[in-house]
Amino acid sequence: MELKIDLLKDKKKLPDRIGIGILFLLCSGMWFFIWIVDRRGSSLSFMRFINGLLFALLSFVNIIEGLGVYSFGRLFGKAYILINSESISLKAKIWRKKQLVKWSDVKSIDCNHNKYVIKKADGKKMTLDLSETKNRLVIKVKQTLNQIAKEKNIQINSQKMPAANEQFGASGGADSSDTEQVT
Repeated sequence: MELKIDLLKDKKKLPDRIGIGILFLLCSGMWFFIWIVDRRGSSLSFMRFINGLLFALLSFVNIIEGLGVYSFGRLFGKAYILINSESISLKAKIWRKKQLVKWSDVKSIDCNHNKYVIKKADGKKMTLDLSETKNRLVIKVKQTLNQIAKEKNIQINSQKMPAANEQFGASGGADSSDTEQVT
C-alpha cells in the first residue's frame, strides 16, 4: 500500500487573498493611468510603468492563489507526505527539510491527535505534525500507518483525550492520558 499526498494541491478559496489581489489590481491601474497621463519620457515615467507591471503581477499571483487554482509555491519546491511499504517520508513545507525514516528502523509509533511521534530503534524520534493538514488527509495517513505497521508488527500507541468530567472532576486538574494499542 502506498499513500502520496501533495500538500500544495487541493487549496481552498481564500477571500482575503482575492481581496488583496483586487487592491493590487487597482494600484496597478492607478500607476498605468499616471504613466499614460504624464508621458515626459523621463526615468520617473519609466518607473511608473514598472510599478504598474509589478502591481499587475502581484494582483495576478494573489487572485490565482486566492481562487485555489494554482499554488506558486510549486515553483520553489515541494511539500508532501509519502508512506509506502519501504519508508515514511514527510516534507511539510516548501522551505523545510525532508524527513525520512525506513520501516525497518521503526520501533514504535505514538499517536496524539494530529501528531505522530515515530520512535526509531536507535532511540531517535521523528515527529509527523499534521495539525495544519485537512482532517480527511489525517484520517488517510492514520489508516495507512495502521495498516503498514500491522503488517510489519510495529506497535502503535494512541493517547486518548480525557473526557470532560475527568478533565474538570473533583481533583480540579486534568488526569493523565492512557495509552492503548491500536489494531
